[in-house]
Order: sequence, then C-alpha cells, then structure tokens
Amino acid sequence: MQFADLPLVASPISVVDQQVIEEGIQHCATDLKLSDIRLIRQSMNAVYKVTTSRGPKIMRVSRPTNTTLPAIEFANYLRRNGFEVPAPISQVPFRHDEIEITLWEFIEPHSEQFVNWSTIGSFVQRLHDINPEEVAKFYPLPKAASFPWWNFDLLLSELGPTLNSNDCDILLERWERLRPYFKTAQDIKVKPVGDRPVLCHGDIHPGNVIVSRTTGQPILLDWDLLSVAPREWDHAALLTWATRWGGQASTYADFALGYGSDFSSNDLAQALAELRLLSATLMRWRASLSTPSARVEAENRMKWWRQDPTAPMWQAV
Repeated sequence: MQFADLPLVASPISVVDQQVIEEGIQHCATDLKLSDIRLIRQSMNAVYKVTTSRGPKIMRVSRPTNTTLPAIEFANYLRRNGFEVPAPISQVPFRHDEIEITLWEFIEPHSEQFVNWSTIGSFVQRLHDINPEEVAKFYPLPKAASFPWWNFDLLLSELGPTLNSNDCDILLERWERLRPYFKTAQDIKVKPVGDRPVLCHGDIHPGNVIVSRTTGQPILLDWDLLSVAPREWDHAALLTWATRWGGQASTYADFALGYGSDFSSNDLAQALAELRLLSATLMRWRASLSTPSARVEAENRMKWWRQDPTAPMWQAV
C-alpha cells in the first residue's frame, strides 16, 4: 500500500483569505439555496449550521490538500458498513478558489446526556478491524505520524530559540526519551496478518463526540485526521484526558471496556499520549508568538513540563 504524503486537510482554514471564504460561502449559498448561515466553530475547517428547504444542515468549509471528495466517499462507505456517522448531503464538493464546501446531515445534539464512551470504544474497535488497503483505494491515507505537528525535530529547532533555555532543554530531553516510540509509530507497514497497523480516526476526545438527541447514541465527528497507525494511536488522547485536560476520570476506562482492550499500562500508548501533549504545547507556544492571548495557556502548559505543583489543567482551544 502506498501512503499519502499529507492528510486530506493539512492546513487550517485560517490560512485562507477571509474574503475568499466569504465569496465561496456566498456562491455556494446561492447555488444550493442556503440561508441563516451561522458559524459553529473554526479549526482545521470552518463549520457552519445552515438552513435549507429540507431543514438544518451542516456546512464545512475546507482547504483540502487536493479534494474533499474522498471524505464524502468514506462517510458513505462507513454508513454502508453499519457505522453511524453524519450523512453527506452533497455528493460532490462545491469548489471556490482554494476552498471546498460540503453539506452534511445536521445531528441535533443532546447536551444534557452523557456520552457512553463504551459505545465509542466498540465503534473504534470495529473501525480498527477495517483493512486500510480497502479504504486506500479511494481515500489518500497517510501515516498518522507524518502530520506536520508531529515533526518534533523541526518544531523544536524553530521554536527553541523563543523558549527559556531551561524549558527548551526540558522539552528536548523529553523528545529524545520518546523518540524510539515515535519511530515505532512512524515505521509501519501494512501487513495482511499479525500485529498490523490499523485505520485510525486520529483525534478521539470529547470535543469530537456528540450525543444525538434523536437516537441517544454518541456520534464520532471530524474525520480529517483519518490515517494509519498502531492501534494505540486512537487510545492516546483519552489516556491523559482526565489528568491534563480536566475530563471525567472514567472516560478512558469506559472507552477501553467497549474497545475490549485497556492500553493504560501499554508503553507505546503512554508514549504516544505524552507525544500528543508535547505537540499540543509546541503548537500553543507557536500560536502565542503571533497571538498574545495564547501566551497564558502556553505558559500554563510549560508549567506542567517543569513539574510545577501549581500547574493548572490545560484548556482546549
């Protein structure tokens, strides 16, 4: 299997000129007869709630590496195989300049109902059973460890001079300790049998899960980081969710119960969890260099690496 060099969406929508985004939305709204366009959130994509003749829908504005068509095809593939994910409304992306706009089913969230993380764990275990080579026929799958924010040598080289020298030494030392585990995640080959790498969602945490008001079932969203990695990759984010992000202590245990395996004592999973924290720290520090409001959170994250007993829980951004 040939791995893709980049994920489907490799850069945040914020790199696109706002006028281009607004023009694209206006043209798409005219073409598809959309109204009441309201921004929900913006990160890698800009996500809007819109009104159509058939009720509310979700509009995603992306800057794809090539095209977002594989995202539509993958959602259809999952739904055909019994996975509950939002249905694509548009089967072809709307292209404007460097952006693409897609329309998706709107799932009314049930804000008062807790996520059943055991159900999500079972969902992810089934996802990991899919042969990546089957999906790679229509979806460009990269290695999860190939994403730009996992290039720690480059990030530390770039950001090191902007850090306090002691802080820089701390992060460099942690990176060197974790490097062998990163290499394990990076040096993967798709094998027909045995302990093969798996198809990973890539970013499983509470911010990417909602509970459907209609069905009461949890829905895993935001598949932009779909990739191939050791199965520990999809456990990593939740392993530190309670200790670093202030989440429910039972979240990972419930997820592991549904998945059928608990990786809380797994060396690779723990290393990948710490690597995620290292990446999150460096990316917030980079943001703070151009956005002063990001500095407080960047400093708070550095406190934890210094083993400062006053280090607060981290805040997701």
